[in-house]
Amino acid sequence: MNKQKKLMFDAISEEQIKPVLELLQGGDPDLIAKNAGISKERLFKLRDELLARAERQKAAEQPVAPLRKVGRNQPCPCGSGKKYKHCCIEKHEAAKQSSDSSEVKQIKAREKEQKQLIDGIDKAFGLLASGLYHEAIRSASKLLKRYPNEDRLHDIVASSYMYAKESEKAIEICRCRWETAKSEKAYFVEHGRYRDAEVDKPALSYYYPPMTWLQKLWVALKYRDYQALYPESEDPDIVSLISTLQTADNPISFPEKHSRGLEIRKTALKATIDRLKAIGPQVVPYLLPLACKYSWTGLFVPEILFSYKSELAIRSLIDISMFGFAYASGASLHYLEQLGEEVIPYIEEAFNKERTFDPIKTGIVSVLGNVRVPAAYELLLRLLDHNSPHIVNWAGDALGKFNNPRALPAMVAANKRIGGEQMIDAAIQKLKNL
Repeated sequence: MNKQKKLMFDAISEEQIKPVLELLQGGDPDLIAKNAGISKERLFKLRDELLARAERQKAAEQPVAPLRKVGRNQPCPCGSGKKYKHCCIEKHEAAKQSSDSSEVKQIKAREKEQKQLIDGIDKAFGLLASGLYHEAIRSASKLLKRYPNEDRLHDIVASSYMYAKESEKAIEICRCRWETAKSEKAYFVEHGRYRDAEVDKPALSYYYPPMTWLQKLWVALKYRDYQALYPESEDPDIVSLISTLQTADNPISFPEKHSRGLEIRKTALKATIDRLKAIGPQVVPYLLPLACKYSWTGLFVPEILFSYKSELAIRSLIDISMFGFAYASGASLHYLEQLGEEVIPYIEEAFNKERTFDPIKTGIVSVLGNVRVPAAYELLLRLLDHNSPHIVNWAGDALGKFNNPRALPAMVAANKRIGGEQMIDAAIQKLKNL
């Protein structure tokens, strides 16, 4: 690949690619933009830029025709000395027609295969959603034999193992796919395509970005930890309340979706939620496994945890904020902000351990920018020295909210070190304008 094309893909950071991919999959642009820390207009602009780059790359890779265009009355390019119309024109046109027909057949066959793959993925997801975990594993694993790099299938298998309480298998899958995703991203930047994609056709397999697998690995590890915390001797009253809370996932009792669905479930289950809050922190170990599932029930966990304000509850809110779940992670960040200065030691603790997962701690960095007390300011200044450009970018953005020009020298130096990023750039300009 030429240098110009490589630079074109190098200019696209994973921070920009991930929200665009979520948007192209049909995600809610408002939620995606909020979680990415950008405006909805910026999200759409990134999408348009990425699609335009892909089109330019595709056009640049089109093969050059082996023969120049020849007029009917010009000499035949075969060198016979005859006019083209009296020599090879019929042979060339027949070859072109045959080539066109073959290409159409290939396109139709590929579209048919793509539809069959999507149907298979939907079936496996349906089994997972129905709690038929081992059936989902068998269904997805069968497809993985033909599509070994289809991350949606790996996701189904990993999630099924996790929910079936076989956490070690889920952790191993997530760890392997994370390593693969990093390798594939590097290959994509270098070549402009994935390894199993032909140059002029999209790959059938769908790859998750490395950050997505890092989040899934975190969820699997936390699920294992939470299972270890679960009481050996269950409290029947708490178990009964938890069972009632889980009726939120019943599509027959609650067919409504989106924000309306949440509102209806919350109203119907208010008495149960209030009783769980009243019992106290001993409920936390019963709640935590629910938080690891992308479900309606999991949406209520942050609110209940916040009511306890215990050390385990606060650390768990930080854990959930790193899951990447649109509503539950966002709600956890909201409640962490409500804790104010009390939460800062816990955030610092989070950055002092499990450093591999620092790239998915950007949410708690944003919390520091919204708490805005001296201790938060000092921690953000220290985070400017972080080795992850992702964290430095978010720390700079959070520092900009303090409206303190004294942070400028450190922010400018950090921005120069990471090569310039959009969020910290904007924060620096804001402080300069002050």
